[in-house]
Amino acid sequence: MPGAEVTIAGYAHVALVVDDLDAARRFWIDTLGLAELPRPDLGVPGMWLSIGDRQLHFIEHDTLPVGGPGFPHLALSVPSEQWETTIAALQAAGAPFLMAPSERSDFGQRVRAAFLTDPAGNVVELTDVGPSAD
Repeated sequence: MPGAEVTIAGYAHVALVVDDLDAARRFWIDTLGLAELPRPDLGVPGMWLSIGDRQLHFIEHDTLPVGGPGFPHLALSVPSEQWETTIAALQAAGAPFLMAPSERSDFGQRVRAAFLTDPAGNVVELTDVGPSAD
């Protein structure tokens, strides 16, 4: 995209799909020692864990692989001050948005997100929330 002003600052989180959230919790928290983070009600069972200064998200679904809400994805962080420019540049370039850019509030923090697909169908979330749990 010559001339486009797309800014990706790094990973925000990785999301995994599991078919048994309790078993995942026992392994990732009890066995590996990761800490659970608060998670807003996203309409899909899941959990968020801190892993260093990053996050690991889990979505529970009864079949694997899963499509629809809670799909596996990679989340990339876009600095808040470059969100509008980045989204506009991607839209102008015809990027394949799976879901239109949206906004929500997680525990009082503004969260903007958009979902795209790569040529192989892998889902990439863009979010203006960085990887830190702060």
